[in-house]
Amino acid sequence: MTADGNQDLSSFSMMDLFRTEAEAQTAILNEGLLEIEKDPTSKPWLERLMRAAHSVKGAARIVGLTKVVTVAHALEDCFVAAQKEQIVIGPDQADILLKGVDTLSQMSKLSEKDFEK
Repeated sequence: MTADGNQDLSSFSMMDLFRTEAEAQTAILNEGLLEIEKDPTSKPWLERLMRAAHSVKGAARIVGLTKVVTVAHALEDCFVAAQKEQIVIGPDQADILLKGVDTLSQMSKLSEKDFEK
């Protein structure tokens, strides 16, 4: 902890920082998709979902995890389409998107060597 109460991240690797970001954002994605199942047109939740997917995509891009970028980008595209009212995320679609979030979560826990395969 630093003097102002924030966590000192200076000893973390870029991959550690990516994992921390991915964990935080996948939690938002999971929560948001459960909320969207209740109200598929919720503008605030669609915005949060899009931003969370965008954050994972950016963090993955920084550490060179192109497969994670691809999954996060696909999620982001769905949320943008829902924001533009081009699609509605119903329960079936939310279930598929939750599987995508689970995939992101699992991928974020892999070692860097696993991505080289």
